[in-house]
Amino acid sequence: MKYIFSVLALVSIFLLSSCGTGKQLTQQKATADNYYSDGNYAEALTAYKAIIATYETNNNSEACPVYTKAGESALKTNDAKLAVEYLKKATYSTFGNEYSYFYLANAYEQVDNLSLEIGALNDYLDKYPQGKEINAIKMRSFFTAVESDNYDKALSLWPELIANNENNIQLIEAYFLVNRKADNTATCNNIANNLLDIDENNIVALTWFGKKYYRKAEDLYRKEMKAYEKHKTNKQYKILLKALDAVTVDFKKSLTYFKKLYALESTAENANYLSHIYGRLSDKKKEAYYKKLAK
Repeated sequence: MKYIFSVLALVSIFLLSSCGTGKQLTQQKATADNYYSDGNYAEALTAYKAIIATYETNNNSEACPVYTKAGESALKTNDAKLAVEYLKKATYSTFGNEYSYFYLANAYEQVDNLSLEIGALNDYLDKYPQGKEINAIKMRSFFTAVESDNYDKALSLWPELIANNENNIQLIEAYFLVNRKADNTATCNNIANNLLDIDENNIVALTWFGKKYYRKAEDLYRKEMKAYEKHKTNKQYKILLKALDAVTVDFKKSLTYFKKLYALESTAENANYLSHIYGRLSDKKKEAYYKKLAK
């Protein structure tokens, strides 16, 4: 009989303790959520840590309901490593949701782990194709695809993205990079023109056209000079003169772009191009001037 009473007493104490702990956790969570709702993420994080400690001490991490908000709070207080820790646990808990993956991808971006960021982005895309953050996830997925040289994926995401971001220069420049790497010259020309329509001082587009006309002119110049040196005939000389007219036109086009580029970015590379162009156009004074600036 004494044994039965002892067991009943222990059960009663356990139940009372559990009720007390449950009530305390409820109060702690309400306090933490209030801090979170007010944007006081530092205080929220401190409160969430206490709740997490209780669940983890009791080996009950999967039932912890605050990992996602704790991870977001850590992220917004510039502790990306802690955010990764909490958000990973959130994805394994019964309370994981789209924001667990959304903020996990953000956290991996902040700690500069591209492969794990891509994994979190893909998890979101697979699990929450109609999620509230799907547009932001697709946008970031596009940039990570470009960064990781996964051009097929970038191109598959492109049509939907550009439909809602027609004047997003950063996005269009990334698309330009994809096509440049794929040697899609005609597409690059179109994209560069589009960039200049949006911003007449766009560095990417100006550089593309400056180098395009420079290479075209320089290649033709060298080709015809080599041909003339090999066959110094009147016929070959006439061919050379005609070619030089075309060369001059393209060097002048290239000059227009590089003059603008140099005004925007006074780099040694741009000065070097200007020096060579002026040399081909027989302007020795400007050739020497930009040659000094290129050193």
